[in-house]
Amino acid sequence: MTGIEILTGWLMIVAVNTAATMSPGPAFAMIVRTAMGYNRRVAILTALGFGAGVAVVVFLVLFGFATVLSQSALLFNIVKYLGAAYLAYIGCKALMAKKHVAPATEGTAPTQQKNLTDAQAFRMGLITNLLNPKGIVFFTAVYAQFIAPGTPWQVLVLYGLTSAIIETLWFSMVAVVLTDSRIKGRFLRFSHWIERLCGGLLLALGIRLALFKA
Repeated sequence: MTGIEILTGWLMIVAVNTAATMSPGPAFAMIVRTAMGYNRRVAILTALGFGAGVAVVVFLVLFGFATVLSQSALLFNIVKYLGAAYLAYIGCKALMAKKHVAPATEGTAPTQQKNLTDAQAFRMGLITNLLNPKGIVFFTAVYAQFIAPGTPWQVLVLYGLTSAIIETLWFSMVAVVLTDSRIKGRFLRFSHWIERLCGGLLLALGIRLALFKA
């Protein structure tokens, strides 16, 4: 590949990934629910988990391991149903969110629920993207346009890191905005309804994922 081809492919990947990342989906519903229910640290760690999940999925695709998953109906369905069950579980928890009884600030969590640990927050984001086989289908379709059997591994790593970084930056930005004390303070009185709305969306997305066929 020439330098121009690599740059062109990279710019296209940036454009496609940015558009896809900004589109509403499980990760967006999850980050809104997390930002409303917890603090900025938890929300950003969840965003980092999203990025890590995308990184794993992308590298599975780029280095050919995703072919095993896509060609095995049993393995694909196992991942699909685990992902659907996880989204449904988180969604049901959010549907039971209680009204906040104390102001939420950037450094504290609402008082109606126990805060998540760093590991739990990161893991929540990681699992959300890792157990979504639709991501494998999407990235397989995208990267098939820009890579060939002889593409250098350095280029594959560049493309993969680009997808992960875009995911992390976008959702970290959303987390920072939604956990701003002024913005969150305005929504505090009905933030539990926002959590419930996101919970219903996550539950619906879980059902949709369970019905998804590649």
